[in-house]
Amino acid sequence: MALPANILSGSVGLGGVNRSADVLLVQRLLNAAPFAKGGPAPALATDGLCGPKTCGAISRFQNVNLGFSDGRIDVGGMTITALLALLEALGLLAQLLGTPGGIPVPTVPGPPTPGGGPAGLSPLRAEIRKWALLSTTGPYGDVGSGAAKGIVSDLDTTTETLSWGGTRTIRKGWKNLKGFFDQGVAGWTEQHWKAPGYLDGVKVPGKRVPQGPSKPSGVSWCGIFATWCWIKAGKQTKWVLGVGPSNSTKVNGNQGIQVGDICVQSGGEVHHFIPVEINGDDFQGVNGNSDYQSILLKPMKRSSVLYYYRPE
Repeated sequence: MALPANILSGSVGLGGVNRSADVLLVQRLLNAAPFAKGGPAPALATDGLCGPKTCGAISRFQNVNLGFSDGRIDVGGMTITALLALLEALGLLAQLLGTPGGIPVPTVPGPPTPGGGPAGLSPLRAEIRKWALLSTTGPYGDVGSGAAKGIVSDLDTTTETLSWGGTRTIRKGWKNLKGFFDQGVAGWTEQHWKAPGYLDGVKVPGKRVPQGPSKPSGVSWCGIFATWCWIKAGKQTKWVLGVGPSNSTKVNGNQGIQVGDICVQSGGEVHHFIPVEINGDDFQGVNGNSDYQSILLKPMKRSSVLYYYRPE
C-alpha cells in the first residue's frame, strides 16, 4: 500500500501537542515494530497518555533508525515516515491502520458526536464504542480528562464534609456511578437511594449498592454500566436485574461478536464487557466494575465469552 500522507492531527512526544488519539496510534505503531528495529521492550501501554515511557520509545526508534533523537514525532516528519515505511515493509501497516482487511485503530475520544466511529460500524455501534472508551478516560461528570482508572474508581477519590462537621473519603466519580443506576436500571427511582446503604454504595470506596440476602456483597455493576453505554448511544433499553439488557438479542457462544455488543464471561462470577476492538480471538474490551471498581480498557479473549447481547 502507498504510505498515507497524514495520519496524525498533531505532534506526539516531548513538547508535542499529544492529543489522546494521536498518542494511542503512535503507541500501537511503535509496539508493532520489532525490538531489533527500534521497537519498545516491554511494549507500551496503549492508553493514549504521553509519558516518559512513550517519549523514551520514540527516542529509541529514532536512534536505531535515524541516528538522532528528539523524542517527538511530528506530522509528516522523518520519524513517522520511517515508522510507517518499516511497518509497511513488514506487512503490518494495512492491519494497523484499519485499511480493507485490517483492524480499525481505537481512539480515545472527546464527547461523542453522532455518526462517528471506525469505518464499517453502524452509527449505533460507533456511538456505543465512543461512550465506552470515553468512560475509560473522561471527561465526564465530576471526572476530568486523563482519568487513568475511568470515570468511576475506588482509587480516584475526593473528600466530603459531613453535616456534623467531620469528613470522609468518597469516590470522585460517585455521581457517575449513581447515574448508571438511575438511567440504566428498569424501575429504579430516587426512593432506592433513601434505603440504608444504597447511597453509600455509590459514594464510599469499597462499598457496593446492596442487592439483598442473595448477594450480600452487593450489585456488581458491570452489566448496568454496559447497558448505560447503549442508552447513551441512543439505544432504547434498560438493565433488568437478574435478566440483562431489555430489547436486545441474546446469542449463546462466542462466534459473531461485534464491536458494541455486551459480552458475558464467567470465571466463577459473571462479568460483562463491551468489545471495542476485535482481532480474531483477541479483543480489547471496556470493563466496568473492574479492578477496584474502575472502568478499564483491557485485553480479553473470545474463549472467555459464554454468551453475548446484540443491540439490534
